[in-house]
Amino acid sequence: MTIFTKNSSGNSGISALFLMASSAIQPLSPTQLQQLLSQLDCLSGRKLKALSDTGMVPGCSARLLDLSDQTEVWLTLVYPHQAKPEQGFISVLSPLGAALLGKNVGEVAEVKLFRRSLRFLLCDLMSVKQAPAFQPLEQEKIMNQTLTTRSFTEQVLPDLVVSSLDLDRLDQLLSRLPVTDPARRQLEQELERAAVLDPAAMPANVVTMNSTVRLRLLKTGEEPCLTLVYPKDLDASGDKVSVLAPVGSALLGLSEGAQIHWSMPDGEIQPIQVLQLVYQPERSGQLHR
Repeated sequence: MTIFTKNSSGNSGISALFLMASSAIQPLSPTQLQQLLSQLDCLSGRKLKALSDTGMVPGCSARLLDLSDQTEVWLTLVYPHQAKPEQGFISVLSPLGAALLGKNVGEVAEVKLFRRSLRFLLCDLMSVKQAPAFQPLEQEKIMNQTLTTRSFTEQVLPDLVVSSLDLDRLDQLLSRLPVTDPARRQLEQELERAAVLDPAAMPANVVTMNSTVRLRLLKTGEEPCLTLVYPKDLDASGDKVSVLAPVGSALLGLSEGAQIHWSMPDGEIQPIQVLQLVYQPERSGQLHR
């Protein structure tokens, strides 16, 4: 059996979106992780049953039909430490793995990834010769580490607001970038959690595209003044930052006074505060700049 080959049109390989859905790149929420661990624990306590009764469990291989392009893929569901998504071994901790758990032939697994909905029909299901053993303490340790990291992240991330005009233009910009581009993934994650308002309804203290903002680097006390721009508007002045840069994507949608913790290129975590919104196009009446 050839695993992980999409073959409706004779093409091989996998899409970048599929690979991302099969990896732990897009973390599960704390609630999803808790439900997943509970479900696995229940499955481990059952006597051996036919797959028709249990649905997909770790150790099963399945043939999926991607409903967006009618291509097929074989994969095997495994525990996190066994995952090799590029080889078709999908962690139950990944978005796609969690969606497949317990699913049976004829059912659809749906994954939401960066405001996209990916849907896969489970066509065939089979057991591998030697299913991996569920080790509750080991798996719980792995999942709780992810849960702790995710919970901390959700607690410290400030609310975001973006204008519908900025969102439309940013979507066009992102559509021209490779799906696996780290800058695209980062900005899409920020936009995913943002509230969207009409330009005329934007609060006057929120960072929008082409806004100028004074920041405070809390570790050094520096207060740079930067304008958030599209990549095409960058110049050599040094006082502009692209929305595709890590700090740029983090600034979009923040309010005055908001604080973020950002990982710098050297790995250091730098606390940054939005000190003052010096200029905002919407506040100045430039709603369609």
